[in-house]
Amino acid sequence: MSGSEGRIRLTLPPPKDAMRLDRLRSAWRRAWSAARAAALIASHPLRCRLSPPERDLSRILVVCGPSLGEMAVAAGTLLDLHEHFADAEITLLAPVAPLSLLKAHPAVARRVPMRDATCPPALVGRFDLAIDLTLDGSLAAARVVARSRATLRAGFSGGGRQVHFNLPSPRPAKDRHIQDLHRDLIAMLGVTGSGRPPAPALYVTAEERGEALARFAALGAAEPRVVVHPGAGRDAQRWPPELFAEVIARLTERTGAACIVLSGPGEESLSERLCAATPDALPSGGQSIRGMMALLAASDLFVGNTSAPLQIAAALGVATVSVAGPTSPERFAPRGPSHRVVRHLVTCSPCERRRCWHHTCMRGIDPEQALSEAVTILHDYLPRRNVR
Repeated sequence: MSGSEGRIRLTLPPPKDAMRLDRLRSAWRRAWSAARAAALIASHPLRCRLSPPERDLSRILVVCGPSLGEMAVAAGTLLDLHEHFADAEITLLAPVAPLSLLKAHPAVARRVPMRDATCPPALVGRFDLAIDLTLDGSLAAARVVARSRATLRAGFSGGGRQVHFNLPSPRPAKDRHIQDLHRDLIAMLGVTGSGRPPAPALYVTAEERGEALARFAALGAAEPRVVVHPGAGRDAQRWPPELFAEVIARLTERTGAACIVLSGPGEESLSERLCAATPDALPSGGQSIRGMMALLAASDLFVGNTSAPLQIAAALGVATVSVAGPTSPERFAPRGPSHRVVRHLVTCSPCERRRCWHHTCMRGIDPEQALSEAVTILHDYLPRRNVR
């Protein structure tokens, strides 16, 4: 038990795991994936493994899944491919939402929306190399790569996905950062990277940045500007909005920061709860994906859960403070001295579960932890340089 500024906080061990049904479902999924892999490998006994490609490729197809966060991380991988295969035209095939992140990206010559889990006929047979960057273990993107009929095909193995590729397929280890996993894959193609820090890169246009600055001005948001996102893809990853509100109130008091609350589709109630808890929170209103990117790019700091906006902010070169509970920071947190993670360590974290009945790892995080990291970053890293 500890006291801080008149408040009493209890440190309790997590309760005994009672989610037996969830554990049974997880075991079933693992068994099904193993059985599927065995069946697929047995049905493709003569698949060949070719040598890594030379640098003189002319057309490369990159396939990505529906995850906005993974697409943000993949941006740096695309730059590495573009630098290594300097004469090749890179086509990106992905669902519409993540595809919009790569507008104005210098490594991508063409962006093709994936309407369903098939390869568009116009792309079939046109590529020297096709790469699947998805990490979720599903077969959909691997099948798209196979159906592209590219001469060379690469992707991550697991669950039988490797039968759709004819280049060596690394297995995505659970203890490695997703940036490193992408680099493992392209290293099998002979790509060693440019030697720059291992960070992805996204870009917004001057017009988009101008619109974001106009939005900040309309909200009365003077510098420094902090974007706060209380949402996440899973309920178990969400820190209570009222605790974000506490951070906003104290951060405004200590630094004079303008704190703008960001919410995605379906997260409006979280934003409303946060804004109702403190008058210092400025609601941004509904934003498109490109509008969200522009707000992040024009801000000085991002504070939020482990989520897609966190990865997008880091990819735009914005400093971040993220809250991690069931999600492993060693696997998902942005890297570098301007990116900080706050946690409450318990024996069951990180568990990567979609649901939790006690949320000890999240509820045990003191707002003062996030506040301290945010104040440190605003003090040490402003004014920011090299803003894209």
